[in-house]
Amino acid sequence: MPNFRAGTGPRLLACVASALAALSAGARSTPGGSSFDEAYVRDYSRLLTTRFYISTKYNWLQLGAPNAAKDIVYRPNNKVNFGLGASYRAITLNIGVGIPGMNQDEEKYGETRYLDAQANIHTKRWATNLFLQRFKGYYISSHTQPELGWVQSTEHPTRPDLVQFNLGASTVHIVNNDRFSYRAAFNQDAWQLRSQGSLLVGGYFTYFRMNADSSVVPDRLAAQFNDGLQLRRGGFLDIGPSVGYAYTLVLHEHYFLTGSVVLGGGLSLQRATTESPDGAEVVKNGGGLGWHGQFRAGAGYNSRRYFFGLSFNQENIGYLLDERSRFSWSVGNIRINLVKRFDLRFKPRLNPLGRAGHKVMHL
Repeated sequence: MPNFRAGTGPRLLACVASALAALSAGARSTPGGSSFDEAYVRDYSRLLTTRFYISTKYNWLQLGAPNAAKDIVYRPNNKVNFGLGASYRAITLNIGVGIPGMNQDEEKYGETRYLDAQANIHTKRWATNLFLQRFKGYYISSHTQPELGWVQSTEHPTRPDLVQFNLGASTVHIVNNDRFSYRAAFNQDAWQLRSQGSLLVGGYFTYFRMNADSSVVPDRLAAQFNDGLQLRRGGFLDIGPSVGYAYTLVLHEHYFLTGSVVLGGGLSLQRATTESPDGAEVVKNGGGLGWHGQFRAGAGYNSRRYFFGLSFNQENIGYLLDERSRFSWSVGNIRINLVKRFDLRFKPRLNPLGRAGHKVMHL
């Protein structure tokens, strides 16, 4: 669930998140054109699809250098949610809350305050990811406190001052959209009957910003990372084309395994404020190349009435900085879905005078 402090910035983010959620509700299960080849895909977008789910959303930051013993990895304290949802034609609504007793681990990972809005829009011809995140408070998962020379009350080293904000969109066109459905695995309103795959062609746009009170490279590790990674603040804007492939393996019509990989590259505009060895700030503006990787996977059971499955969705964005240094970040989600579909028909009831009266819903 979104969690943010009061103030102009968070209120603006909440407005954008609401708009993103509305777009998701209006487009997520849109059939998107002509019907499927029914020998391969059954379209159930005109049935009422109800779901119970358990999910978690996440992101991380990663810094690497040729001379470093290992990369530095920052992660937020993620939460696990459960919820209920429903889809019918062009409308999808999901409501989730935290699972009691599973998210009380601040003494281990520290506290993360966050706003996290992600939408996965799947039509017949297109698969689109939208995301907007603001996280404050991270822990370092790659190193221990003794390795960094830190003493804190938490089990892992934490950076409560580290804030990151990102927004972006990635979309791909499903070339073989008559016989292959993304919706079957990821929106549960279709059924892939036979194995099939498709070429994917699209593009992406992302913006990432981070800031901290001091360099994201701890002092004890500073000698292993060059000045270009001594980031205190930074902004990265990326755009480019992408291409990939997706495939669903179907066993006995009902059991499926879906996977897709999309890779892209393009222009990256960068503004970074780094910290020099004497503590002075250095601002660098420039352009370069960035890369983008999108990975989706799903597995489970599907039929006309029931669906049970696990889905995984992740976006990775990275940059090559000075002297072969690497900086990357990721955003994603994991979800378990239990789904039941119902027929939803409206029939007019005639009154004694033969005129149509109120409509009756049949489940």
